[in-house]
Amino acid sequence: MKALSVRASLVSLAAVLALSSVPAASAVEAPPTVLSCDEVIAFSGRWLIAGEPLTRIVVTGPVTGLAAEGDRGYTYICSVPGQRVVCVEQSVAGLSIGDIVTVEGVVLHGLDTELWLDPCGAILRK
Repeated sequence: MKALSVRASLVSLAAVLALSSVPAASAVEAPPTVLSCDEVIAFSGRWLIAGEPLTRIVVTGPVTGLAAEGDRGYTYICSVPGQRVVCVEQSVAGLSIGDIVTVEGVVLHGLDTELWLDPCGAILRK
């Protein structure tokens, strides 16, 4: 009987740990942070320190690069030196270098010079 009690306690502990890693619904439903290209790296530094899960951002800027690899497309925006946003999406079809787009997505990770969003979507503005 004691072995069953220990096992039940371990299962309960595992359930608590699993649930504690799930973000609160309010984090998922929170409005996205709207940034300019000039604000990307400062935001990335704050995000890295805070480590907020499921942080959504919106950035509007010029397309500075496009790439595709397998079933993934990569839209690079912002031309501020040393600052860019990489939007990981299913396709980059219909976009060209110089187009103005608004990207919205969940911050996957930040680096010294770029912020990666996945999932993400780019909407052509001009």
